[in-house]
Amino acid sequence: MIKNVWAVYFSPDGSTERVARQIAQAAAQTLGTGEVLICDWTLPGQREKELTFSEEDLVVLASPTYAGRVPNKVMPFVRDGIKGGGAAGIAVAAYGNRSYDDALMELYLLMKDNGFRMAGAGAVVCRHVMSEILAAGRPSEEDLKEAAVFGRQIADKILHNDAPFSDLMIPGNQPVGPYYKPLEEDGRPASFLKAKPQLNPEICDKCGICASVCPMGSINPENVEEVTGVCIKCHACVRKCPMHARYFDDPSLLSHIRMLEKNYAGRELPNEWYL
Repeated sequence: MIKNVWAVYFSPDGSTERVARQIAQAAAQTLGTGEVLICDWTLPGQREKELTFSEEDLVVLASPTYAGRVPNKVMPFVRDGIKGGGAAGIAVAAYGNRSYDDALMELYLLMKDNGFRMAGAGAVVCRHVMSEILAAGRPSEEDLKEAAVFGRQIADKILHNDAPFSDLMIPGNQPVGPYYKPLEEDGRPASFLKAKPQLNPEICDKCGICASVCPMGSINPENVEEVTGVCIKCHACVRKCPMHARYFDDPSLLSHIRMLEKNYAGRELPNEWYL
């Protein structure tokens, strides 16, 4: 019997969080479990302890898609630090209007391997973190309504289906394929692994928000001009800076963004739900 419904997510820009919460809330209402329990593992300190669940839990585990996979810098935490313990599981991959490639399959397989009984999965279109126009406005109100319907369907499946945890027919490779290789606008391979966010000191007010939202803990809170660690290009510091003082200027990264916008903007891709 499910007694707790969890929304568990990595969501630097907030879009994946919105979808996970919507699915979990609808499922909890249908199951009658009360308030949704939240586990946000976006920040480094939230990934220091193992997350363990049980057969009394339904867990919506959501991640954005980076280069067609679960983000490589946090995938080890999903693999090693989130234990299902027989919990019912829902895998959710958000993506920015290009493709989710093997991200959903990867998350689904990781959850199965970690002891989740998989009840459903979804691939949801959200605005691309690097662009203002790729999937702009998504998840929309209609997307969130779809997510709620999906959450209720999962709950109904658990309540009324004799075999609610059979294998799901999810697109993707087993084992999962390589990471997507980004391209520049002219089709050449893009190389921006070392790109880091820049700072305009003339408008920065040293509030420290950029340091507080970095999922890698890579911005020095004592001196926000210093980016001392790995940057995963999530753009959280750019999106959440109230002064608009953060930006990227790496030529290869900017060329890659132009390529994405040229080829994938304007498409109205559907969300995909698997029961």
